[in-house]
Amino acid sequence: MPANLTTHLPILQVLEKAGTTPYTSSIAEAAGQTFWSGTPVQLNGAGFVQAWDGVTVTAGILGISESFGANLGSAGLGAPILPFGGVTGNIAIQVWGAVVNQPLGVNIALDTPVTDGRTLYIEPNQDNIFQALFDNSTGTVAANWTTTQATIGATYGMTKDANGWWYVDGGKTGGTAVVQVVGLPMGPGLNSLVNFVFLTAAIQVA
Repeated sequence: MPANLTTHLPILQVLEKAGTTPYTSSIAEAAGQTFWSGTPVQLNGAGFVQAWDGVTVTAGILGISESFGANLGSAGLGAPILPFGGVTGNIAIQVWGAVVNQPLGVNIALDTPVTDGRTLYIEPNQDNIFQALFDNSTGTVAANWTTTQATIGATYGMTKDANGWWYVDGGKTGGTAVVQVVGLPMGPGLNSLVNFVFLTAAIQVA
C-alpha cells in the first residue's frame, strides 16, 4: 500500500548541535539529474553526485541537496576544473540564439536559474539535525503513520513519493534504516514532522 500522503516536504537541515553554520560542500553533478532541493544524494561509481538510489544503506548518503538537479547534458558540465580553475560554462540554464561577433556568446533569459555544474549539499554528520515528514510505505491503518513518544530514538529508512519528495518511512526498519529520530518538533501525531540524524554507517564520505 502506498504512503498515507501523496506528496511530502523537502528534507531540511534545522539545527546544528554546536550552534554554528552547518557544513556544506559541492561536487560535480552527474548527467541527467532532475531531483528537487532537499533530496538525499550520493556519489555514483564515477564520483559524480546523483539522487540517492534509496537502497544503498551502508555509506549510501553523501548529504541533503540544497540545489536542484540541473539535468546536465554531461557529468559536471560547466564545473570548475580542479584544483583552482574557474567555472567553465556560462552558468545559465536558459539560453538562446547567438551574439553578434561573439562566437561563444549566448543570450541569457532574465532571472534564469544558474548552475556551475555542481550539486550543493549539507553533509550528514552527527552535528546536523534534519527534518522531514513521517509516513509509512507499507502501512494499512492510521497508527502506522502516526508518531508517538516511542518514535523518538527509533531508526527508520526513507522513501521517495511519486512527486519526488522524501519522507522518514515507518515501514522501513532494521537493515534498511538510515536515520534515527531525535525529536518531534510539533509533538506526536498523524504524519508529523520528525527531527533526525543520519546513522553513522549510512554516511558516505567524499
